[in-house]
This record gives sequence, C-alpha cells and structure tokens, in this order.
Amino acid sequence: MKKFLTAIVVVLVAAGAVVQFAVPKALTNYLKNLVTDFTHAQEVSLTLDSLPAAKISFGYVDKLHCTAADATIGDLNLKQVDLSGDTLKVDVKEILFPTEGISSQEHTNRCLSSAESLELSGVITAESLRDFLARKVDAVKNPMVAMSPEGIAASGKVKILGREADVQLGGQIVARDGDLYFQILHLNLENAVLRRINLDKFLGDINLTEAVKMPFGMQFRTVEMRDGEAFVKATR
Repeated sequence: MKKFLTAIVVVLVAAGAVVQFAVPKALTNYLKNLVTDFTHAQEVSLTLDSLPAAKISFGYVDKLHCTAADATIGDLNLKQVDLSGDTLKVDVKEILFPTEGISSQEHTNRCLSSAESLELSGVITAESLRDFLARKVDAVKNPMVAMSPEGIAASGKVKILGREADVQLGGQIVARDGDLYFQILHLNLENAVLRRINLDKFLGDINLTEAVKMPFGMQFRTVEMRDGEAFVKATR
C-alpha cells in the first residue's frame, strides 16, 4: 500500500512539474519562434505573466510583451517591433498537438482563442523606406527619402527618352484595408529637354506590406509621421 501511495505522489509531483514549468516554457518558445519567423529578427525577447503563474499552463495569460529588434515585415524593414497583449486565452492543445490538414496560418490563428487587446507597433525609418523603394521601384535610381510630421519627400533619377531626369515625390505612409501604403500625393519630372512636368494625374499608391499575412488576424490601423520615421500600429 505504501508503494502504491508513493507511486501516486510521484505521479502527482511529476504532473505538477509539467503544469508549472514544461507547458509555460513550451508556450513561451512557441510564441517566440512565431515572432522570430514572422519578423526575421536576430534578437527577440518575450515574456508571459499571469497571477497565479500556474494559469499560463492552462492557456490563460494576463499580459504578453515581446520586442524584436531590426525586424522585417514582408520586404519592409522596421527598426523595432513591439507586441503586447492583455487577457489572452491560448489553445495549449493546438500548440502541443497541431491539427492536421490545415495551413500554418490557420493553425496560428487557432492558437489564440481570444484576447482583450493585442497590439503590434513598429518604426519605419527614412532609410528603410529608401531601401524599399530602391528594391521595388526599378525605374527610380539612387532614391533619397526624408520624413517629417508633414509627410515624405523623396527624389531620385529616372531615364526618359534615353535621358536622365530628376523625379520628386511627395506623400505619406497610410494604413488602409489592413495594409501599409506609400501614398503618393505629388509627382514631378524635370530635365533639360522636358523642363518640369507635373504628373499628379498619374499617381498611384505603393503597397509596402503586400501579401503579408499578419499573425492572429492583426491588421495595420494607424500611422504617425515623425521626424525621420513613421510609427505604425496594428491591432487584432
């Protein structure tokens, strides 16, 4: 009888250890790896807090905070990304035993059952927007970008009829339909032959986050233009 009781105690202690340590660690590692894969960041820190702490083992998280330095979303580099959440319910079973036959995006969305709030914020610098334009807009060479609370001023060189011309762009970064866009408000070309031509009627926006699948159904909502950078925010 003593051996039987001892065996039960050992099993209960082992189960308690799993609940107290193994599951929270697995949950923390899962979320950290998810952020790392999404942002391609070299350094990611993530913490989960609950009171009592054992609630985390059953998927109840009071607060989540994560930072990812030098992150990339799609083809756009962000100086830093912060992810924070309050009162989250996580499907631990889905994390430990993923449903077969569904996409990774659907699996990710299933892992978060609910959240009182979930917010991702990041900083786009003038340098990162310049690099994005250099990669994505082949016609514009040697782009230069300046940011201010009033908007964005960009310039570069283009070839028109075999001659080099100066191009000036004016605009701002906006959030629309869950994506980020470089909204071009002014477009001018100038060279010795063409003189100065206003091309505002040919304007079009450049999608900065095209085809990016944000985790947990988050979408970009707001943009705040600042000196040298833009502060962007996405929510669930």
